[in-house]
Amino acid sequence: MAPQPGDIVASMFTGTAVILLTNPLDTVKNRYQVANTRIGVFAFGAAEIKRLGLLRALWLPGLATNCCACTMTCGVRIGLYPSLRDAIAPDAKTPGAMALSGLIGGALGYTLAAPFFHATRLAHVREDGLFGLRALRRIGREGSAYRGAGLLVARGATMSTTQLTTYDSAKGFCRDRGLEDGPALHVLCSVAASLAVATAIVPLDVTLTHYQAGASPSLVACVRDMYQRHGPRVFVRGWLPLWARFLPSSVLTFVIYKQARKVLVGEFLK
Repeated sequence: MAPQPGDIVASMFTGTAVILLTNPLDTVKNRYQVANTRIGVFAFGAAEIKRLGLLRALWLPGLATNCCACTMTCGVRIGLYPSLRDAIAPDAKTPGAMALSGLIGGALGYTLAAPFFHATRLAHVREDGLFGLRALRRIGREGSAYRGAGLLVARGATMSTTQLTTYDSAKGFCRDRGLEDGPALHVLCSVAASLAVATAIVPLDVTLTHYQAGASPSLVACVRDMYQRHGPRVFVRGWLPLWARFLPSSVLTFVIYKQARKVLVGEFLK
């Protein structure tokens, strides 16, 4: 089955819309993961707002590069998902087909968007200019645009396959038991997907933030330094802000995508 233009356009629009609304959650999550502080994430976010104001502290850092990155990744991993799933298993939606489709789309999308994600994290953590464009130019000059890209792709593929498989499986489970396909079902399945995603990727996410924002010569050295300085709990540090980011993000992603797809294609994704 060939990719449908309506799926691609709907998913790209979704990626942009979601980041315009949730970039502050990404900023807080990334800064909190590397901050040398014992205060909770909510107090940390409040302190950042008091220090710089809401827009400069949380909303504008990395906004442009984050929008570009998520427009690309959503356009690929969600836009291609139904075509890949149906090509792998034409006769029935199987968990294996769902997982493989999410994995392939996630790996491809995050490979393409890696420089934009790197610039976004630098803009968040190092406060390297607003919007992320200065950070993007700098990593281009330094030749470090793909620093940590292997870990980013692994994170993105894990996130994509976990999110899409959980959402699709939960939707099928609920529909088989008589729940009507519509916004309420989309929200319910999105919540389940957000919990699964946050739990699956938090070790990869916190490691990636430390590696891209730090000066460790290698990923192995970064992991060793994190463990020696903070102990094993560092690898789940930031689970709450990560889930707080993915809860509205997952809900918005699937609700916006489903409604946009209905407008463009004429039906919800089956």
